[in-house]
Amino acid sequence: MSKRKNEDWDVVIIGAGASGIFAALRCRELSPERSVLVLEKAPKPLRKVTISGGGRCNVTHDCHDLDDLLSCYPRGGYRLEPILARFMPTDTIAWFEQRGVKLKVEADGRMFPVTNRSQTIVDCLLGEAERLGVELRTRTRVDALQGRKGEFLLTGPELSVRAKKVLLATGGASKATSWLKVMGHKPEEDIPSLFTFCCQSPIIQELQGLSVQKVGLKLQTNPRFESEGPLLVTHWGLSGPAVLKLSAFAARALWQCQYRAELVCDLLPDLEEDELAVIWEKQNQRKQVFTACPFPEIPKRLWRKLAESAGVGETQTWKQLKNQKRVKLASALKRLSLFVDGKGVFKEEFVTSGGVELCEMDVYTMESKSVPGLFVAGELLNVDGITGGFNFQNAWATGFIAGEGLSS
Repeated sequence: MSKRKNEDWDVVIIGAGASGIFAALRCRELSPERSVLVLEKAPKPLRKVTISGGGRCNVTHDCHDLDDLLSCYPRGGYRLEPILARFMPTDTIAWFEQRGVKLKVEADGRMFPVTNRSQTIVDCLLGEAERLGVELRTRTRVDALQGRKGEFLLTGPELSVRAKKVLLATGGASKATSWLKVMGHKPEEDIPSLFTFCCQSPIIQELQGLSVQKVGLKLQTNPRFESEGPLLVTHWGLSGPAVLKLSAFAARALWQCQYRAELVCDLLPDLEEDELAVIWEKQNQRKQVFTACPFPEIPKRLWRKLAESAGVGETQTWKQLKNQKRVKLASALKRLSLFVDGKGVFKEEFVTSGGVELCEMDVYTMESKSVPGLFVAGELLNVDGITGGFNFQNAWATGFIAGEGLSS
């Protein structure tokens, strides 16, 4: 569609991601007489929706207790409560199912469309936008946003648009942050959240692809952070849900120490250290330690590495294993020390920590308290969740509420 100059719109939304599109739909649904324009600088809308979950789109999480849900957001705190209470995962599920898209729950609680295709979600959202008469323009860059109190001017290459209300839904680390500063907001600096750990510790070398289903992790930053869950060894270091959760909660602490910190791993979090000796005594004492791992949850390759680190010889039997080496082996299992020396990537669900604090917004409308007519939703808010569909849930919820605010 060709771009028009000097246009007047009731509502202009900058950013055609999950929160921006969802807000547009809710606004038009409630007030079909309002003109709504969505501007997106990329060639296609809903890019993150398209690539999320390996192309399947992790729509939300099977979490229906509000307190449990709030605990999955490192930033947002109690101010997030009225937002998520207004639009829970149950509401997300119902919204899509009412439009013909059924979701399924996987073992870890993540929820995907039954088609296993993110395009199903994209088609649903864009189909609704067309049905409701939302105008969407891609490849349209906004270079400047000016104005307040219901008189906003948006300009860019071949673009000059006036709007009564504006929603910023551009995602983290975007130009919108500078606009918000000019308008009096004090957004927190954007830094990465949800990332893997670079780690070159010798004990995990040659273990690429190995996973442990449940580990306890303690990150020795200031303050310290802990997490528990599956761990995956990669060719660059460590990944898996336990690491990604830890990276989200410790995002700012890790940024401050330049992503260098000690990581202490408990490979048997369900056992106390004194219980290990009892289990070892029950082993066939004539068997070699290297080949007789008494813990089925510890992969054999990892067990051999741990035994090596404790000074156990390849032919040494359990009977021959002296107490000093048993103590070292127990320490390796319960307090394995690794050193994080950098930040990896998590391309499918790259998320930032930072943005406008919720205390600067009316959480019942997502409107700025200091700039009437200016709304913010999605990742541009200083709210981010752990991996598993929580960031999309925040996008749907803040977009839904912003849409209601824009419609009034």
